[in-house]
Formats: sequence, structure tokens, C-alpha cells
Amino acid sequence: MFKRKRSAEDFAEEIKAHLEFETDDWKHEGLSDDEARRKARREFGNVQVARERFYLKDRWAGLDKLLREIRFALRSLRQSPGFATTAILTLALGIGANTAVFSVMNAVLLRSLPVADPDRLVYLRTSNPPRGTGTIDTTETFSYSVYDVLRRQSQGLSPVIAYAPLSGSKVAVRYESQPEEAEGDIVSGTFFSGLGVKVIRGRGFSEEDETNHAAIAVISYRYWTRRFARNPEVLGKTLYVNGVAITIVGVSAEGFEGVEGSGSTDFWIPLPIRPELNAWGNPPDDGKVYATNPHWWCLRLIGRLAPDVTRAQALAQLQPVFQRAAYVGLGKPMEGEKPPILNLDDAKSFPGYNQQYGNPLRMLMAMVGLVLLIALTNVAMLLMARNSARQREFSVRQALGAGRGELLRQLLAESLILVSAGGALAWGFAEMATRLLGSWAQIESSLAPDKTVLLFTLGVLVFAALLFGLTPLRVALAGGAELALKTSAATSNTDAGKSRTGRIIVALQMALCVVLLVGGGLLIRTLRNLENTPLGMKIDGLVVFGVQPNIQSVPEGTAFYASLMNKLRALPGVESVTIMAERIGSWWSDNGDMTVDGKLPDVANGSSRTVRSNVAGPDFFRTLGVPVLEGRDFADSDTATSPHVGIINEQFAKRFLPNQNPLGHLIGTDDGRYQMTVVGVVKDHKYRSIDEEPIPMAWYMYAQIPMTGGMHVEMRVHGEPLAILPSARKALQQLNPNLPLIRPMTQRDQYDLTISNQVLFARLAGFFGFLAVVLVATGLYGTLAYRVTTRTAEIGVRMAVGARRGQVVWMILQDSLLLTTAGVVMGVPLAMLVGHALTSSLYGVKPLDAVSYLLAVAGVAVVALIASAVPAGRAASIDPMRALRTE
Repeated sequence: MFKRKRSAEDFAEEIKAHLEFETDDWKHEGLSDDEARRKARREFGNVQVARERFYLKDRWAGLDKLLREIRFALRSLRQSPGFATTAILTLALGIGANTAVFSVMNAVLLRSLPVADPDRLVYLRTSNPPRGTGTIDTTETFSYSVYDVLRRQSQGLSPVIAYAPLSGSKVAVRYESQPEEAEGDIVSGTFFSGLGVKVIRGRGFSEEDETNHAAIAVISYRYWTRRFARNPEVLGKTLYVNGVAITIVGVSAEGFEGVEGSGSTDFWIPLPIRPELNAWGNPPDDGKVYATNPHWWCLRLIGRLAPDVTRAQALAQLQPVFQRAAYVGLGKPMEGEKPPILNLDDAKSFPGYNQQYGNPLRMLMAMVGLVLLIALTNVAMLLMARNSARQREFSVRQALGAGRGELLRQLLAESLILVSAGGALAWGFAEMATRLLGSWAQIESSLAPDKTVLLFTLGVLVFAALLFGLTPLRVALAGGAELALKTSAATSNTDAGKSRTGRIIVALQMALCVVLLVGGGLLIRTLRNLENTPLGMKIDGLVVFGVQPNIQSVPEGTAFYASLMNKLRALPGVESVTIMAERIGSWWSDNGDMTVDGKLPDVANGSSRTVRSNVAGPDFFRTLGVPVLEGRDFADSDTATSPHVGIINEQFAKRFLPNQNPLGHLIGTDDGRYQMTVVGVVKDHKYRSIDEEPIPMAWYMYAQIPMTGGMHVEMRVHGEPLAILPSARKALQQLNPNLPLIRPMTQRDQYDLTISNQVLFARLAGFFGFLAVVLVATGLYGTLAYRVTTRTAEIGVRMAVGARRGQVVWMILQDSLLLTTAGVVMGVPLAMLVGHALTSSLYGVKPLDAVSYLLAVAGVAVVALIASAVPAGRAASIDPMRALRTE
């Protein structure tokens, strides 16, 4: 495609001969030699253009021009390495940060479940569950009886799929001789087929597997990779789950990790009825597991709309069926009881993610969008300043015949190179940042970028390339061809309009910087308040872990935990040991009404009767370091045969036993099954999370409550808390070699998990504020340095007529001060709006917190001063004589 019939030299000779022939003709017309030569050239046209046309003949003209422009652009950028490096790094940070946040937002809020036709899936939700039922979530869980009725109809949903975790956290699993913890779900037989999830090895489940409660499992691709190193012989291997032998029959497709966004499911088992594999890890209630207890609503349901059925039609068909099914095994509704209502919610994405991460991620996306805006305007200003300095070059090119299109192609080529290099760095930065975001936010589902993220990034890059190509074009064309002939070096680049535009942009950048710094300051102060919130206990020195033994009877469970606590107490460095049913600081709690002295208590001012309860072991409050205000702690002497005792907190005593001694009063469950005498009152302390407000609480002694399920062990140790874990693991496995320590961590780390969103939000807001400061400093420095360069002759004249260096420095700093003042005046009102938008995310700090605003303004002022120092120093060091010689 680059082959030519004639050489360029031949063509040049032909042009020369043609011009000579035309010149001779005009001589014969009576013109002089010079006039005849000028006339011939004028008639022929631009010789250089003719040569270029000949050069491009039989070539791919567009490609050839592009390659030439790119080569020229590379040479041009190599001559300005500082500019090129600054522009590329600015783009990488701005675009990379946006891509990282958008990747998380896409995975959490936008991406569909990795299943077939997710638009046809719906989550089943309810309101007003029947009285007398226990629920995991009053809107999201159903009884097995309801599931069994709904799955047998095929009019609205086909199929209806049930699932529930084997534990509220993780479950004990053993493969070969090594026990570990993993996340497992119990699911209906139509789980994989109904969702349309492929099984890449082996097989999925069938309805027959569910009916027979087959002891089989399908493992996730991620667990197959992590635990079995993708061993192709994994099928037929045996996993011991809570001591029950389960045979692996399949491996799910890569990318599918369950339908619960809170974690990454490792394996699935068809709905079992063994007590060791009860839903949520709960012990059987009077010998009844989830499938035989209509009072326990613990299953989550998801369904696929039947062919040609809309959601509204399906709901209309299912509503009467559900309202009848809700009372299977419960009898008739009580008088005045509201009927339960079924709802169908969109199941395209993970449930709960929008409520948990939606607002923070949208706010972060807005903040990082401001960072991107600052970055893009910075690079645009750098390009405009650079091209202003090249106006003589552009004018010469125009004088030689270059048109607007050629100059535009040159600018676009330079823009393409900058954006391509910045985009490549941005993608690498985004991948690293995305992993950090997922870790900080405790998001276990896959955050890997997909085509949506790629298209988003490409869209930003294309926009940036066009912006950087078109914005400097006006500057390049402003001088015209005559600029090269009639202006001097010192004045050819001065343009009050361009200078004013740059200053306006810098002021706007400063305003955005104030907004980001105020937002970051408010969130960082929120985080500090949360981290310094008193927990009401001695948190240092505590370590916690879960235990999930396979216990068949209450005496066996009591004996097991007594033996375990005795073994752990005997370990060197252990001060005290206790147990609890609900791990504190895990967001979990058991809430309900309680009787006081045999009746539901009267409450004043419309206060709630809800009481939070937990089952605890001996020395519970001594181990936690919670002060006992009245009475005593639980003791080993509190056994099944001794009087049943309970302990309450201050809130319980104030609300239900005001102005009286709470010791000796009877408290109990609202069904009257358990009654306890209050033997202690403890100080209010944080229970579920750091940022919660205290509510009434009561604790029962584990040996006096029929508990056979898993418990959490709390140990107070001397020295580094986690150093005790190997010894604790050894002590546990002396009792049962199948048991791992489940989610071992310090109690402080456990509480910190409850503010993980706030930590993520504050860290990123602070980082974005810092990034904005760096970018604004770069933009301000570039603007002032450019103004010093264009005013070199003016400054030389001023100094030649007597201006002192201090006056020159103040002249430059005055520019910076004016820009900073304008930015602050515009930024503070915007920051106030952002502060009000952040109100729900703040803790212990007001949206108009004066400290945050003062620090933001001071930060911008200091940055402006530092960015101005170098240009001001350069202006003060100008030699008047040398400056005047350049004019």
C-alpha cells in the first residue's frame, strides 16, 4: 500500500519543468522575468501541497496522516517530559479513582445476579407475620410450611426456591484431618436448575435429593480453587460439616457465589432435617428442626416468574395461597390480627446491598467525580498554557499552509497519547484500589471489573481525549499566520482573556477542593468520634471465637462447655473465660417482650417494651470488664438445679422497675416458659455495635436454659490476645478434633467491623480531599508560573524603574490570595449543602461543624501559599536587563 510509480524527486522535477514552461509563456506575453515567475507560481498554487498530495497518492491517507501526527506528537511530548509526566499522572489518579469506585458501585448496586435471565427472578417478602411466630427477619423469612405450599403451585412462580445459611457466620468443616470454617447454605432441590446456574463438574441437585435429604454438596468454584486447588478428582470426596459426612457431587460455575450479598457461599446442601444441620445453626426447639417447626420463619425464598406471567399477575395468584399457608400448623388467626401480606421484590441484584452501601457509594461517586473534574480541568489548563507558548509554532505552520484540520489532528494525536498512557496507569491503579475498597467494606462478592466498568472507563477516556484536543484549539488558532511576523517573543503569548479563563478555572477548582475537604473533615471527625466512643467495658485483652459442636442433648451441651471453659482457664496467660450465645459487636441480637413479676410491664411515654436478651456463662461481666452496679455476676454455682437467675442493665431497671430495688424481681419470656430472679444490675454498654444507643437488656445463665447449639467463647488474656489462639485451638480439638475456631479475632476488631462502612467512607473522603489538594496545588502553580512567564518583560520594566523584590513577590502572592478568596467564597456554601447531605452519616459532629470548615479553609490557604512560593520566587529573581533584552 506504500508503493509508488514515481519517486518524489521525479515529481519535483516535473513541477519545476512545468513552472519554467509557464514562466516562458508569460515572458512571451511581455512580463518581466520576476513577474512571469510570480504569475506562474500563483497560477499553479501551493507547491508544498502538491508534493503532499503526490506523497499520499496510492496510500491509506488517513492512516498515514495519523501515524505522522502520532510520531510528531511523541517527539513534541518528549521535549516536555515534565508536562507529559504531570498530565499522565493527573489523569491516572483522577480516572483510576473513578473507575475503582464505579467498579464497587457496579458490583454492589448495578450488576445482576450471575444467573440465567435475572429479570424474571423475584425475592418473596412479607409483612405482618402471624403472631406467635419467631422470625430471623420479619420481612424476609418464611416457615418451611409456607415454602412447601408455595412450591406445589405452578401458576405464578415456577419454581419457588428456598435457602438459608447453616450458621449466622461460618460453620465447622473438616476435609481429611484439617478442620476449618466455611460458609454453607441449605437449599431446595431446584436451586441450581431454577436459578439457571451451571455446574461445571459433576451435577447439581434435584427435587428427589431434597425429598430424600441427600447428604451431598455442590461446592463453589472459589472454594474448589482455595481448598482443593482445582483438583479434578474432587467429586466423591467427603466433607464433614458439623461432624456430618457430606459427599461432593458438583462444582458450580465460576463467578457464582450464592444469592446472599453478605458473604461468599462455599458450598450448598439440599434441605436436610438433621439437627446438626439446622438452619442458621440454631439448636432444635423442643426437638423440632426448621422443617418441622411451623412457628419458626427462617427460610428465605426466591422465585422465577412463570412464562408469560407478570409480577402483578403472579402476586395476585399467590396472595390468597400465601395467606392460607401462613397459618398451616398454627391454627386460626387471633382476633384483630392483621393478615400477612406477600410482596415480590426485584431480584436482579443482591438483597440488602442498596440499603447498606447505596447512599455511601453514591456520595463517594459524587466526591470522586469532583476529583475527576479537577483533574480534567488541570490537564486542560496545562495544555492551554503549553499551547500558548507554542503559538509562534502554530502560526508558522499556518503560514506554510497548514489548515485548521491539520492543527486539530496534531492536538488530538497529542491528546490521544496522553489519555492512552494515563488510561493504562489508571486501570492498574483502579484494580489495586478496587481490592482495597472491597477489603475495607467487607464485601466478599466478586468486584472484578466487567464490560460495564470497561465501557465506563472508555467513555471517560474518549471524553478526555476530545476535551484535551478541542479545548486548546482556540489557543492554537488565535494568533493566525501573521503572529509569527509581527510580534516579539515576550508579548506573543499574552492574552488577558486566556489568563482570566485560567484564573476562573483555578478559583472553581479551589471551591471544589473546599467542598471535598469539608466533607472529608466531617467524615474523619465522625470516624474519630466512633473510635473514641466508650464501649462501657475493658476492651483490650479480649479475644473471641465461635464453637459449633455436634451436641444431642442439653446435659451433653452443658458438660461440653464446662469442660471447654476449664481447659481454656488452665492455659498460661488466661485471666478469665466465659461464653455467650450471641457474639457482642456482631449486629446480631435476640429481641422480644419480657414479663416483669409475671406480667408485661407498663411503659410510660409510649416507650417500647422490647428487650434484648442473651445467654451467657459464668464470670461473663468480669471477663468483659463491665461494672456490676448491684448484686453479682453469673457463677459456676448457677446450675440447672439451682434457682434460675438473670441479670439486667441500667436501662431495663429504669424503664420497667423505676424507683425500686430491681434485685429479687422475677423476669421471664413472654410465653411464660422461663422465669428468673434478678440477681444483678450492670452498667449500660455497647452490645450490637459502636454507634447504637442502649436499650433494656437481660441475660440468662447458659446452664439454666436448654441450649444445645453453638456458642461464642470470650477470653481475657495477658499480652497479645491473638497469641493465645494456637493453644485455644489445641484445647478445643482435645474435646473434638472436628471443631475449628470460628471467626477468631480480638473483641476490638469485632466492634470495629460494625463501623467498617464509616471507616471506608472516611478513608476515601480523606484521600479524595488530599488528592484534590494536590491537583489544585498543581493547577495553581501552573497558572501562576505561566503568568510569571508571560509577564517577564513587565516585571523587568517594574524592577528597572525601582520596584523592590518584595513588591514583586507580593504582586504574585496577591493573585494567589484573590483566587483563594474567590474559591473559599464559592466553596463554603456548596460545602454547607454537602454537610447537610451527609447528616445521616455523621456521628457526634454537626453538618456545620466549625472546626471542619476552618481546617478546610486553612488547608486551602496553606496549599495556595506553598503553590505560589516558587512562581513568586522566580518572579523576584528576574534580571531586569535580561528580561528587557528578550523584548
